[in-house]
Amino acid sequence: MNENQLAENLMYYRKKKGMSQEKVAEYMNISRQAVTKWEANISKPSSDNLIKLAQLFEVDVDTLLGNGKEENSSIQDEVSIGKMPWIFIGISVLCILAYIVNSAVRDAFSIGMLICMFILCVPIQLFLHIYFSTAIKNNSFSGIAGFDDKTEYNICEVKKLLVQIDLHIGILSTVYVFLFCVINSISLEMKWFNGILVVVYLLNFIASIVMNNYKMIDKIYCREDDKKRARYSIPITVIFTLLLCVGIGITGMVFEIKGIENNTMPAMKICGLLLLGIMSVTIGLLFENSNIKKWNPANEKYKTKKSSIISLFICLIMYGLMCIV
Repeated sequence: MNENQLAENLMYYRKKKGMSQEKVAEYMNISRQAVTKWEANISKPSSDNLIKLAQLFEVDVDTLLGNGKEENSSIQDEVSIGKMPWIFIGISVLCILAYIVNSAVRDAFSIGMLICMFILCVPIQLFLHIYFSTAIKNNSFSGIAGFDDKTEYNICEVKKLLVQIDLHIGILSTVYVFLFCVINSISLEMKWFNGILVVVYLLNFIASIVMNNYKMIDKIYCREDDKKRARYSIPITVIFTLLLCVGIGITGMVFEIKGIENNTMPAMKICGLLLLGIMSVTIGLLFENSNIKKWNPANEKYKTKKSSIISLFICLIMYGLMCIV
């Protein structure tokens, strides 16, 4: 056995279970510093502690010691993101270049459309792929939305979820970049369709993440309380998404029906009301998510915070004012 093998395996299986060093120490009834020393190969656990660790991580002692059939290399490469997302990113880039060339030849270039396609390709598709790949490779998920260090996760399933989301975002973004490219590169009187595509993309983008998370709740979370909290957070996210898309849709309709031009006072008023509505519902979402995290499903029924309901009504009032300004 490699001298560092036990230390590496202890760290690997702890992270795979989604446990902090404090949680392991609490289970073992020892200090966190002792766990830190084990993982740093400064000291080694006793035979009794080794048995307890094997029970906690649901593996046998030989596997922890590195004497089992499972090789460390296969452990580290358990879940990884393939090359498909890069292929979709390449297709998106080609679509953007094709739009630039075609629009330049036809003298119908739109900087707004180029920015829209660029956002879908780079900040969303490319950066998220790099971020997810790095998180999976380094077993570091603290920056992922919704991930809580105090919650026990099945890390292997978390990685699988990120792989699914990354692939779906890649396909979705590529399809919409292609649609933007085609619609704006040929002589079709469908410029209004761009706004609809943006709203539908947002709905698909968030709905795919929500649905993937919902399907994986039982696999991702180790404790029943955390599973219940996750299920209660799904409707909150759905309501936020719908209100966001409704706000964008109302803005587009008001601009179109009233013939409002950009950079005018009516345009600034409507956009200001939209921002106020989105800010209000976002604050409500944050309050409600905080409330869900503090909720103890074992001892009490869930109650929606009044501040969240007030934020929702303020948002609806702002949207109503947009229609009458």
